[in-house]
Amino acid sequence: MSNIYKLVIIVFLSLIIFNKKIITYYYTKKLSKWIERPILYNKISIDYPNNIEIEGIKIKNTGNFFHNNIFESDLVKLSINLKSFFFSDLVIIDKLFIQEPKFFIDILKKKPNEKGDTANTIFDDNIGLAKKINKDLPDRIWPKKNKDINFLILNTEIIKASAYINISSINEKTQTFLSDMKFREIGNEKNYRHYKDVLKLILYDIFARADNPKVKKLLKEIYNL
Repeated sequence: MSNIYKLVIIVFLSLIIFNKKIITYYYTKKLSKWIERPILYNKISIDYPNNIEIEGIKIKNTGNFFHNNIFESDLVKLSINLKSFFFSDLVIIDKLFIQEPKFFIDILKKKPNEKGDTANTIFDDNIGLAKKINKDLPDRIWPKKNKDINFLILNTEIIKASAYINISSINEKTQTFLSDMKFREIGNEKNYRHYKDVLKLILYDIFARADNPKVKKLLKEIYNL
């Protein structure tokens, strides 16, 4: 490593460590890029060098859905592996703790297709699973990048979660209280459990705990539960 490159790294790390605005912006952009959605929050507290607390976090819905957000939580705590954060293509989060999160699931009953074929009803949702399952779409092919940065969360804990379900074909809105959950080694890195698999597990829990038989029946049909 050249001396100039070392100097650049030292200056950059110094700015990050001693300027909360810079590191807050950096972390927010990182998180938003990973989950591909806009993020809002009330406050970020940083216990240098690697512990972060986010209060009042909201992850916005994208598209024409009933709920404004897909996720809310009063408190999220992260412990980050700094070496991986700055020097690796795989960013490692040692611990993720989520307190009293709210998951908002919107399911839309779509027209079968523009040609008027009514053989199969197609559903869409705000978590990106319904349409793929219903239509058996192939995995998305992402454009090739010069540098692909993935993330891995070693330990995740979710407590006192609840889910709010809105289905366009059912008038009643559903609220469900979920089990406390713990996960190991999840993210978007190959050879580890993908974070969307965690969404499927949450859907299983919602299905198991839902009281409304119409909601339960539709969840089973849409997500093959």
